[in-house]
Amino acid sequence: MKKKATLRDVAKEAGVSVATVSYVLNNVKNQTIPEETKQKVFEAAGKLQYVQNLTAKALSLGKTNLLGVLLVSSAEAAVAKTVGYGTFLDRLERRCREEGYHLLVSQVDPLRPNLGIIEERKLDGVFLIDAVEQSFHAISGHFQYGSPLVLIDSYIEDALFRKVNLNMRQLFELAHDMDAGQPAALICGQASNRLYNEKLREASGFDESHIYEASDDEAGLRAFIERHEDKRLIVINEFLALRVLKYRSPDSIVAVCTSECPQFLPEQTRKIRLSASKADVCFDLMSLMLKSAFSTYDDYEIGLERV
Repeated sequence: MKKKATLRDVAKEAGVSVATVSYVLNNVKNQTIPEETKQKVFEAAGKLQYVQNLTAKALSLGKTNLLGVLLVSSAEAAVAKTVGYGTFLDRLERRCREEGYHLLVSQVDPLRPNLGIIEERKLDGVFLIDAVEQSFHAISGHFQYGSPLVLIDSYIEDALFRKVNLNMRQLFELAHDMDAGQPAALICGQASNRLYNEKLREASGFDESHIYEASDDEAGLRAFIERHEDKRLIVINEFLALRVLKYRSPDSIVAVCTSECPQFLPEQTRKIRLSASKADVCFDLMSLMLKSAFSTYDDYEIGLERV
């Protein structure tokens, strides 16, 4: 069996010190290393097929440089979480990689969460998407004390945890401006976090009969659309809007592109998008908390704008 390459082997191949190799491969920010030297190190590491021992690194540094994403999802969701959060996860992974972190992603059953990813790995921080109120504290109780937790698209009545959500008031101000005061109805997905949808309903100002929470029930979605054929439709999420477009013309809906993929919709569709990358907002907040976990940080509401 071929012997695994070590830091010393990489340093010898690149003609630099072991310390320099460590600084480059661990993306140490307070060291000024020429780009030419960095390239030599990367080339030597690639040639020798050097792989960092994350366990040893964690023991020596007291951290793993692992961040986790827990996606609370169910089979009945109107839009699969892996689809709806695809752009978010891609951008978040890029930000993590740029800052020297690895990102682990796991789907979690809303009522029977498997907490293996938390128990088997020492995560430096966790992003929790669409948290379920009933099981939230069971999940958060498995995190190491002081480990940052960022809640995304979730409302939990607990001031200890930071939350990133949409500015729902602004969302409906824009939507109502775009439908020019015409009668409208709302279609959104069924969130695991019930308080999230309650706040969405409240911000809309619509009567309950004008709101539909879509699941995988296509007949129910179609029936709601047909009952409101005389109204504009405000649809939360562009992938859900693609389902709605099977029964309505593009110019009769306003799509709120929460998945940050407005390009997937027909040009005639009126669209609202996030004014900032959700992944960037979440990662920047996580970075602050990693540097000072016990400091006080505000929750964040992402603004929206017309496309």
